[in-house]
Amino acid sequence: MKKIVQLFGFFLCISFGIACSSKVENDDNNNGNFEEDKETSSDCKFKDGTYSATVDYNNSETGHSATYTLDVDVENCQVVKIDFPNGGYLDDDHITYGDLDETGSASVEGEDGKSYQIQVEE
Repeated sequence: MKKIVQLFGFFLCISFGIACSSKVENDDNNNGNFEEDKETSSDCKFKDGTYSATVDYNNSETGHSATYTLDVDVENCQVVKIDFPNGGYLDDDHITYGDLDETGSASVEGEDGKSYQIQVEE
């Protein structure tokens, strides 16, 4: 039935001289799941990848704070991982993902009162 509706829509487009979108093909490829299209059409200016960032660390339980320059991994405009020079890292097992704003700033919450203010360098 879905194919008949798609064919009918295609013929309507041709009949009225309207340019048809390739959206019908996309719908078939993700089986009606539009979440993938939403994520890939984001207006985020930060592409998926690794960026250098200034990370302001704060531990509210101990009162310790420090500032580091570290690499962070960005996926879908979120900081998803903080990498340390010794090979260690914090990922979703230890932090919540932080949404990047248009300036490259994100707040990430960690375990045991730890927080990370991140400023991605472009």
